[in-house]
Amino acid sequence: MDSKFLLRFLRFRQFSVPMACEALEQYLTMREMYPSWFKNLDASNEKMKELFDGGATSIMGQDSNGRTVVFFRIARFVPEMFEPPVGGIFIALLIEAMLEWEEVQIGGLQVMLDYSDLDIKLFEKWGSSELKLIMEAYTRWYPLRVNDTHAAKLPKKALPVIEKLLSFTNPKIRERINCYANVSEMEKHFEPAMAPKGYGGNVDLDADVNPAMWKRIEQQSDVILGLDQMEIDYDYYAPIWDQQNAGLVEMPSA
Repeated sequence: MDSKFLLRFLRFRQFSVPMACEALEQYLTMREMYPSWFKNLDASNEKMKELFDGGATSIMGQDSNGRTVVFFRIARFVPEMFEPPVGGIFIALLIEAMLEWEEVQIGGLQVMLDYSDLDIKLFEKWGSSELKLIMEAYTRWYPLRVNDTHAAKLPKKALPVIEKLLSFTNPKIRERINCYANVSEMEKHFEPAMAPKGYGGNVDLDADVNPAMWKRIEQQSDVILGLDQMEIDYDYYAPIWDQQNAGLVEMPSA
């Protein structure tokens, strides 16, 4: 655990040492309590590469405000490939990769979501406990700042699932979520130089952005897997965790 790793928690908590220590404890306990979800995040795993190659997720780089823009084209996720825990592991891998980048630690994220042509089967295997686990992780336990979110074309049939997801989301993040009836309204929030093809711009996500980004993630594979060497006093923290996080899916420690 080096100074570079610890710095992400200090930045996350505005350099408050007590709050940074608390965030670090939560992060490490999460990994120990749910190792099958948050450990062994391996970019060489064929399932991870297939999910990324599907083009549902694009890490587009920084905008003029220093935010790293992450764009999801949800319909590109294959339901059979995104079942739990694999879908959660995939997002966790991307988060751990981005947290290695200083620009993400400092500028945070802007998240864009296009729900056009969503297949509701994507959510069929996800129960409340799994949804709660991933949303708690993504919005509370990872030292990651989500500045704002813009989502478009959410179908009515998916509203119950999305509302449940939002109920598990950090309230501050929930306040920054903006929803639009059509994609044209959402795409206005892409800066012109970053707007993808089909969304008012000329950036080719599939041919240029995604291959380059996956290569960057692969280059960090050893660092991400090396995080698994960190340990905590499981017997001390597990009862505290259980008390604070009732209702989460149970998963024995590795």
